[in-house]
Parts: sequence; C-alpha cells; structure tokens
Amino acid sequence: MKISDIKCMALAMAAVGAVGFTACNDTLEVLPLEYKEDPNFAPPHINPAWNLVEISDMAGAGVYAYKDKLYDGLFTRTLGWNGGDGVLTVQLPDGNLFWTFNDSFYGVINEPVEERRRGACSFPRNSTMVQEKVGSHLGETDENLHWLARFNQTTDPNAAGYYKAYTHIDHPKASDYNDDGIAQDYLYWSGDGTIVDGKLQMMWMGVHTPGNGDMLNQNLAIAIYNIDGKIGDENYLKLESIDHDFLPENPYGYGSTMWEDEDGHFYLYSSTGNGQFLGNVPIVARTATHDLRSEWEYYVPTDAGEMVWQKEYPSLLQAQNSGIAPEQGSLTLPWVFKKGDWYYMVSQSFPFGKELNILRSEHPWGPFTDKKVILKFPDTLDKIGVQTYQHLYMLNLHPGLSREGELVISTNSDCESFWDNFNNVGSADFYRPFFFRIFKWERAFEN
Repeated sequence: MKISDIKCMALAMAAVGAVGFTACNDTLEVLPLEYKEDPNFAPPHINPAWNLVEISDMAGAGVYAYKDKLYDGLFTRTLGWNGGDGVLTVQLPDGNLFWTFNDSFYGVINEPVEERRRGACSFPRNSTMVQEKVGSHLGETDENLHWLARFNQTTDPNAAGYYKAYTHIDHPKASDYNDDGIAQDYLYWSGDGTIVDGKLQMMWMGVHTPGNGDMLNQNLAIAIYNIDGKIGDENYLKLESIDHDFLPENPYGYGSTMWEDEDGHFYLYSSTGNGQFLGNVPIVARTATHDLRSEWEYYVPTDAGEMVWQKEYPSLLQAQNSGIAPEQGSLTLPWVFKKGDWYYMVSQSFPFGKELNILRSEHPWGPFTDKKVILKFPDTLDKIGVQTYQHLYMLNLHPGLSREGELVISTNSDCESFWDNFNNVGSADFYRPFFFRIFKWERAFEN
C-alpha cells in the first residue's frame, strides 16, 4: 500500500468487552485557533468536491482535521451491505482498493429510506468489496463499489433472503449456525494484507465467541487471492487457498496491523494487556522476509529487561511487558507508517477514547514517544435518531484513500443494545464507518 511516501498495512479486530483497563494521561492542551492568522500555519487547499467539513476543536497549531462527508455518504447505503465494522483497505497493483469488513449487515433499509430504519438483514461475520479505479483516481460513487459477497438472492424483493449474504470465510471449527447460515461460535475477523509474488496475501484472525460476551483470539490464517484480470472476471479476487493453521494459536493478536519496511521485514503489531485483543499495550512481531508466510519472531524482554527478537511465541507475561510505547499511557490498535526519517504510530486512547494520538520513533519496533493528540472526535454522530454511541472503536488508517499525504481514518460506533440496530429511526447508521481526514499532521511535532 503506498500513498505519497506513506505506506501502511493493517489488520484490526473489534471488541466492546475488553477488560483490564489501565489509568492513563491521554490529554493534550488544545491550542486556540488564532494560529490561522499566521501564514506559517496556512490551512490546506481543500477541493470543494471532496465535501469535507472542518472540525473546529483541533488538537495542535497548524493541524487541520475534517469530517469526510463524501465517504460518509458513500457508505450510507440502503440495499445489500448497509453496515459493518472492521473496515480495512489494501491497495492493489491495478489501482483498485480492496476492502474487508468484520460483522456486517446485509439486507434492506425499510421505507421510507430517509428514516434509515434497518430492516431484515443477515449478519455475516466477514465480507469483502473492491473499489474501482476510474482514470487516475479511485471512483467515488456507488457504481464504483463492487460487493463480492455471496448473496442469497437479489431478484425478488418479496421472497426470503433478498440481498442477504453469507460470511465470506467460515472458520473450520464453526458448528453453531443460525437460520441464515451464519456461524456464531468460531469465526474470522478481517485481516489486512499485502501483495507478494503477484498474489494478494491476507491475514484473517480467528475468534471464539463462547456466548458469555467474551471475544477470544484464536488462530491466525493466511489467505491467498488471485489478482489477475479485472473487476467482473470470474477469477478476479477469487480465494485460491487458505492456511488456517499458519499460527494455530495467536492469543495476543499479533498482525492486527502491519507495516512493510525497507529493511526486508513486515512488522506485525497488536495491543494486549489481558490476553484478549484490543488491550492497552502496543506490541510487535516481524516476518523473516517480505512474505507473510515466512517465519515470525517476537520483540520481547529478557529476564534482565533487554528487548530482543525471539522465535518462540511469547508468554502472557512477556507480551504484557513488551510494550513499544513505554510511559505513553494506555493505547490500543497501533498503526505504524514512515515518513522521512521517522516512524509514526497512530493509536486510540484506551479504552474507547475519543482521542487519536500520534507518536514517533527512529525504528519500527520503537520505542515510540512524544505522544500528541491530533484529533478529538465529536461527541455525537452525524445521523438522525439517536446520535450518541456506546463505544467509539476500530480507528483504522487508510493510506489508499489519501489524496495528498493526509491521514484518512475510519471509525465505528455501536448502539446501547444490539437490537437497536433494527427498525428504529437512524438505526442503519450505527455499526457503519464514518471517515475523517487530518492534513498537515506533521506539524504536531513542530510546536
């Protein structure tokens, strides 16, 4: 994935039941906006066609954050996919953008569609889509989004299963299926990927949901997709193979995000703290080569406290003490990329904080320091009906959507009760992504 001189790849997983919270100091004084009068901190040039709305409560002099209403509108849908979390992207060599989703809603939005009442839907646990390149840029209309789901039927709106879809990849341990044919006990949540030897390699994270609210990391699978041809071809983005046992056990979620470095390694990030995912301590592993199937090793402390790379999967104590952002507070879901001589990490304050933090390091394994807050997310959602949310989560970075080096972030939010996702006014705008762009983010370190 490359955009300007930012290249980032990621895998992320969502959880709303994480425990083991740690107290932290994740605040930064918000400077007044008079700096806009200073020509040294001139705002970026914004094309009106991008449909961006500036967020006035910005978190640093010269850093400009915007709501992306164009992409918000693109994912405000009424038929087929109409909600989902995960929301990850991989840039393909042909210029198209591959999207993956975790738990998703497929079906219909009830009439009148302006009330955004989610109706009869299936709930596949993972799903995929490809956004088409048109000319020199990504197409940004509904016609440019090609949903790769396996639909029940799309011809008769009066028959059962209209625009309902099945899960893209089922977990081999799955045994508890609902009436829509969706597994409930073992599943895969969306992984990110990369291009290796002319194929798309994707990581899929196995998850066990025992029914008590827990969501427990299991194995890590690596899937291989064909990328020859073009959209509409029978074999384009066809799943060719999947190794369900690449990591038979991955309890700390290594690979939740990824960075492809010039030193020949993929760096595989996660955050832990209690042996479940979405913890508060950023950690890292790496591959031996630029191939996800090469041997992995893990960055952990010795008994003397020295950080080293080891090939043995860490113990829980090692993982908990492997933090690569020491003394920076509690952070979750780290994303790492490089610009110039610095490696940067963006991460949400834990748990479910409304701050997007940025840190930097001289190495992709840290230590990441100098934490700044570059965006404080609004307290309410731009939707009708209930505008508050239970959790803000899955703050995912999308380099392939960046137009001129800005950071593009999608967020997810859930409602108080799962059943509030249906029938209520505005229910279709829970559990779907909202998008933000942050320009001139580097200035956070100039002040």
